[in-house]
Amino acid sequence: MSRQLLIPSKLRPAMVVVAAALMIAAAARPTVQMFQPRSVSVVNMLSDRKLIVHCRSKDDDLGAHVVEVGSELRWVFVPLDATLFWCKLAVEDRRRSFDAYDGLKGDICCRDIHWMVRDDGLHLMDSDGVEVESHRRQWHHL
Repeated sequence: MSRQLLIPSKLRPAMVVVAAALMIAAAARPTVQMFQPRSVSVVNMLSDRKLIVHCRSKDDDLGAHVVEVGSELRWVFVPLDATLFWCKLAVEDRRRSFDAYDGLKGDICCRDIHWMVRDDGLHLMDSDGVEVESHRRQWHHL
């Protein structure tokens, strides 16, 4: 016995448009899994200083947080292709702004993104704890 999905005739044109849009989006970005939750963490690995972290997107301001040594600021979101989270870091006489997640670039390594803040700068680590060299960032000194 086979089953059929019955779709009211008034909804068929809209469903065709939605299906076509999803196929176009999938073809344009085959490596992105649409609607899959992602997480970003900014981990304070400084030798002995608190870190001020302020992250935001176009729609969400996560606020400024003081992150103790060995602690992290972490958030989870469901990205769209244009999702962008950027952060500002501050510690004593050093500052750094960076894109923590940029859905348009598509070059972020993994579902769970870990930015390690160290005395020598900012380092992106993949899910296995290996540094992604192309994403190393230096501090800006005041």
